[in-house]
Amino acid sequence: MNGVDLEVPTSPPAEGEASASAQSQQSATPGYFDGDEKPRPEIVEGLIREGQLVTFAGPYGTGKSPVLTDLTVHVVRGIAWCGRRVSQRAVVAFDFETPATTCRRNVNNIAKRLGVAVPSVPGELDLYLEHDNPNEPATKKLFAALARDVGARISLIDDALSAKPNALVLIDPLELMFRVDTLKKIDVLRLYETLRRLLAKYPEAAIAATFNLRKRDKKSFKDNLMLDPRGWLEEVCGTLDLLNRSDVRLGMDFHGEDARVINGIRRGEEMHPLIVRPVEVTPGEYAGFQLSPPDTHTLFTSTQRDYWAKLPDSFRFDDVADKLVPRSTLWKLLERARQAGLAAQEDGAWAKRTVGVKP
Repeated sequence: MNGVDLEVPTSPPAEGEASASAQSQQSATPGYFDGDEKPRPEIVEGLIREGQLVTFAGPYGTGKSPVLTDLTVHVVRGIAWCGRRVSQRAVVAFDFETPATTCRRNVNNIAKRLGVAVPSVPGELDLYLEHDNPNEPATKKLFAALARDVGARISLIDDALSAKPNALVLIDPLELMFRVDTLKKIDVLRLYETLRRLLAKYPEAAIAATFNLRKRDKKSFKDNLMLDPRGWLEEVCGTLDLLNRSDVRLGMDFHGEDARVINGIRRGEEMHPLIVRPVEVTPGEYAGFQLSPPDTHTLFTSTQRDYWAKLPDSFRFDDVADKLVPRSTLWKLLERARQAGLAAQEDGAWAKRTVGVKP
């Protein structure tokens, strides 16, 4: 009355009603397990996702550094690399092996081959070369960090990521960046924890680091990277803790006369091997890599080879699913073939391929 709202006393809810109300309110509140179940976005399809620590190992001279240079141009320009889709973004590269003249020549050759502009430095590519003019601003920063402790080197990466928070960070090789004794487990684990904290700070970034593998005993070494990546990595890497704890463990080895195989283990995901071949523009001068499809005998299991042989050269998925090949098996078979360059999809139709995918 008189414009004043009066509270109307109500009876307390019955015990059962109170319990039901509480349960309803609790179920309406999002819980931890109601969060996103999707994996993080891929930076390089089938190889690297955002937030991941990646190790890239191989014998000296197999071409790990040239592969990273080729990948850099493709990622900066958003161009599929050897048949794998990429997410366009900046790259931060710490290179302790490639001379500046070689780096410039390779990047120019790759960009010319792809028909794109070379990455701008440092806008699109923040490049730190140890073998460059010491007066170059980035090289000067690198030398200053190397003269101090590990914290200064981490700070250098941190500063680069603060300007490019979703960048792909490349460290080639890791041991020259951090001067870590890989035989001392505690030192390796501390570095691993530090890199993890850095990725937690920049969750859209990823860090890929190379390792030059110890010399192999050719008499006793029998593992094949193409067919048994786990055995190959264990044989050539021993008990390297940083490699063992990475999200993605990649290896690179010679394959045939001039090709290379890239294969490995992805935590919780399937890995399809890549066969790549250097693109030679003039004798001894290269412009990146192109996909070189593997033999089906090495790529597929015996059952997959039988199914592959049944598929026509050109077909639509629904026309052959559960008729020639079980549907679930067909998805996996085609995805493996596509990423290896043996199949391509266009306008809803699939076609078998006998040549590599360029670029």
